[in-house]
Amino acid sequence: MTSVDLHIPNEWSTLRKVVLGHGRDMGPPPVLQEAYDPTSKWHLARGTFPRQDDVAKQLDGLSEVLAAEGVEVLRPHNIAGVEQIFARDVGVVIDGVFIRSRTIDERSQEWEGVAPLLPKGHWLDLPADVQLEGGDVVVTGDAILVGITRNKAWLDLQVARTTASALDFLKQQFPHRAVVGIALSKDDEDPLKCALHLDCAYMPLGGGEAIVCPAFFEEESELGYLNSLHTTLIEVSAQEAAQLQTNLLHLAPDTLLIDPQFERLSQVLQDKGYRLVHCPMDCVGRMGGLFRCTTLPLLRRD
Repeated sequence: MTSVDLHIPNEWSTLRKVVLGHGRDMGPPPVLQEAYDPTSKWHLARGTFPRQDDVAKQLDGLSEVLAAEGVEVLRPHNIAGVEQIFARDVGVVIDGVFIRSRTIDERSQEWEGVAPLLPKGHWLDLPADVQLEGGDVVVTGDAILVGITRNKAWLDLQVARTTASALDFLKQQFPHRAVVGIALSKDDEDPLKCALHLDCAYMPLGGGEAIVCPAFFEEESELGYLNSLHTTLIEVSAQEAAQLQTNLLHLAPDTLLIDPQFERLSQVLQDKGYRLVHCPMDCVGRMGGLFRCTTLPLLRRD
């Protein structure tokens, strides 16, 4: 590839090009002590962690759904023994800029599968003091919302993925946008007390609404700020959020990818006029991510 179109103005414009994880060669499940998110730990402890073949099959099914909806799908180059499922966290596109994330060390190799999809050097590296994963960055019409860990007692947790220093970096790069930090609840062991990333607690919708899990926000004022941005907040419980019911993906302003098992939320969204494209992702969800986590959008068009 010698060129690439990059343009992400928001979370809901029509999706044209995306990187989608595959999970084809991730190897056997980790042992419980080596897992680094509470959802994976929960399923490992109960013997319900998914098999590689089932995860890969669901992601291939998602690729077919995206292609049928007119989206160009790119897959990371395979790296043996690496869990290449959650492409979102490897980087983030804002407007026309690709920012390479600095993930936790256990996930650093994932970048090697995505880099060949971009022209050499066609990305912006983070400063040494900034840690940021793509799932914590949500782009609205005028703002960049960033999930951060503000509670000092949580900064050393495995699930503290994005530092507050990311805010200053993004403000410098995008002075025309407001950059707002959103403090999230963190817990290494309990998925009912932890938003791994901002997209596990919040998703803006193309019609002006947003899906939120109030239980995962540390500051009432920041939840109030989100309320001011949207016509309606569609609330989900901590249990629903732990199932990744905020982790949907817009294909167009009125069209959303969703797992068919999310029956209550599906009805709410249909009542508000959204077209829903159903795609089973329950096996992938047992690893702590869903539609938004597995996809890294490169191009959206208004």
